[in-house]
Amino acid sequence: MQLQNMNKINELLTIAIPVRVDSEERKANLHTVLDFLSGLRCRIIVLEADDKPILETEVWLGNAEYIFVKDTSSVFYRTMYINKILQMSHTEIVAVWDVDVFISYSQLYDALCLIQNGYTMVFPYNGQCFMLTEQISYRMRKKIDMEYLRNKKMEMYFGRKSCGGIHVVHRERYLQCGGENERFTGWGPEDAERLRRVRILGHKVTWCSQSPLYHLHHPRGNNSFFQSEQDAITLRLEFVKICNMTKEELQSY
Repeated sequence: MQLQNMNKINELLTIAIPVRVDSEERKANLHTVLDFLSGLRCRIIVLEADDKPILETEVWLGNAEYIFVKDTSSVFYRTMYINKILQMSHTEIVAVWDVDVFISYSQLYDALCLIQNGYTMVFPYNGQCFMLTEQISYRMRKKIDMEYLRNKKMEMYFGRKSCGGIHVVHRERYLQCGGENERFTGWGPEDAERLRRVRILGHKVTWCSQSPLYHLHHPRGNNSFFQSEQDAITLRLEFVKICNMTKEELQSY
């Protein structure tokens, strides 16, 4: 079923943005992305989890519903907070959105159509992720210009298809797959695990569009790396365990 009326997007879609502000650039990126997304007129939930609120007094958050959760841990437990937003979303479709990334509206519309045609998870880009320089990011924070970016020659950040940044899900079917895997307590291979797990469980997953995903620059803080060598081992083993399970084993797990 195709989306007959794009004005109905606000009835179909919730955008979920979990965030921990660890730099001024991260906060500026959120401002840029929210301003860009406000034109969709759909529900946007920004959940900030930290020791104290940094975003609470920001007037530009009026474009979104703001939730603060006090969390004194140094590790941003992103999978848990995504699940919290999934539970409080009541739309058919949820787009889980990193605070620093953006795509064109048409890419998102293509993903919504695929979800309505039976896909459980769609990555609304072609698998290419372009990391913008500090200079280009500064320009995009003033105004996102997709045409300018399309004419720039940039290299892919990954040497393979990316499966992070944004994933659009059919809320009910995705929750049947377990939602986010909360065994990933911090930064790690949760993007790849999510893709493999949903496929093992027999659900349809795809990338769409001929266009890439763009990532605004920000410094890499503590939550952009494994927390420790032991953490790296534990989370990688969890990923390998999931990948080697059958559908029946995974359903029990």
